[in-house]
Amino acid sequence: MNPVKSLIKGIFRFFGYEIINAAQPDTATPDKLPLEFVTSRLKNIRNIQYACGENILRGWINVDASPYAYEENESFIRIDLLKTHPFPDNWFKFGFAEDFIEHLGQADLFLYLTEVYRTFKKGGVLRLSFPGLEGVLTRHYQNLDYDTAVKGKNDAYTLWGHVHFCSRDELKMICRQIGFKKIQFVEYGISRYKELRNLDRRNEQIGLNTYVEIIK
Repeated sequence: MNPVKSLIKGIFRFFGYEIINAAQPDTATPDKLPLEFVTSRLKNIRNIQYACGENILRGWINVDASPYAYEENESFIRIDLLKTHPFPDNWFKFGFAEDFIEHLGQADLFLYLTEVYRTFKKGGVLRLSFPGLEGVLTRHYQNLDYDTAVKGKNDAYTLWGHVHFCSRDELKMICRQIGFKKIQFVEYGISRYKELRNLDRRNEQIGLNTYVEIIK
């Protein structure tokens, strides 16, 4: 990775944020990956981390639109998460994405979650951790006037490339429309599923982030 880009990413990460390019068009990312390539990487792995950045989970498939330093890693696949995911139907059992969906507009969120639904097994669980609208209002938009709204726009949206913050009710409506069976809001690091426990990394965002497990 370019050392300047690495330094900038390190500074952002210090403040609890990750620069994620998955929502941006990437002409270098192929529309279709060879089936043999994907199959060789999948093997019998049934857990997937989306928009992984440099956080590679061992024993999981890790995907992102940017190559980072893991192009040669067997568990990393470079894909555009807003295009058709190069995975079989009904394949994954568990999934995880941290600080990703706030970079997606509402229509793109539908695209992403529709592909999650297709590629997850019945009963499969996707865990999301993201700045939720409720937390953003509390942190950035209290005592609202015009100056506060301008500062909130910069601090919550512009500075980090954030596009849309889902409320709990909005996410529930979207997931039910797609066909997911159950949506459970949980706490930082806590899950009834051992595979999804202690995956959240940013405890400084407790109170800002929403933690949810979505079941097909």
